[in-house]
Amino acid sequence: MLTASDLPLITFIDIEASGLEPESYPIELGWADTLGNGDGFLVRPLHEWTHWDPVAASIHGIQRDELFEKGLPVHEAAVRLNDMLGCEVVFCDGLDSDQFWLNRLFDAAGVEPSFELADFHQLHTLLSKQHMVSLQHILKGLPIPHRAQADAERYANAVLASYS
Repeated sequence: MLTASDLPLITFIDIEASGLEPESYPIELGWADTLGNGDGFLVRPLHEWTHWDPVAASIHGIQRDELFEKGLPVHEAAVRLNDMLGCEVVFCDGLDSDQFWLNRLFDAAGVEPSFELADFHQLHTLLSKQHMVSLQHILKGLPIPHRAQADAERYANAVLASYS
């Protein structure tokens, strides 16, 4: 049986987007791992990225103007993710959507991602059934912040809590 000291490095990523429609794009990226590392940043939209869903904005609370003031250019955002995530397998809670938005970012940046995205449920290959059940129970009791880094930290912290 795994103990917390035997826990492999597990990294989570979360992406906030301009909406859920096909013309949406990533606006905030965040990641966190089980060693306590993490990062998060806004992404400055390209000029052709104009879609903005007010319902999505009411959930994540990010203003479009804020993206232009504080967001990283798409190339810098893609390189920063690669630099921080290396060749890891990174877990997310919405594989189809998150893969779409990462592809959108990396394609626009002209950069290949160095890391691989995996679905949260694939954690069963790293964690025991008992820890997966505990992890899911812990997550149900935690609020969802709807901010990228905080959402990724929620998962990393829940994994750690499933071992205590």
